[in-house]
Amino acid sequence: MQKHKFFVDKVRLGKKGQITLPKKIRDEDGFREDDVFVITHMPGGSTILEKVPQKKTSADQLFDFLEKLPPFDAEKAWREVEQERAKEHR
Repeated sequence: MQKHKFFVDKVRLGKKGQITLPKKIRDEDGFREDDVFVITHMPGGSTILEKVPQKKTSADQLFDFLEKLPPFDAEKAWREVEQERAKEHR
């Protein structure tokens, strides 16, 4: 589970009732254009905004997994294969 940072900032309500979430929050939580949110207005006047989990396609899940992997150095891997083959043929 990703560790979230405590964050406070001000946002401004536009003419059409829109707000822009700070980039730090969008990046940390992976918010993207067209994501769907539930907004809850609490009796004390607080407002809670929660992202609705979206069902991802298999391709989306694969890309998410691959993005988390460390960089792959194909040339280094190939050198290692060649070194192993050379050892086997001695």
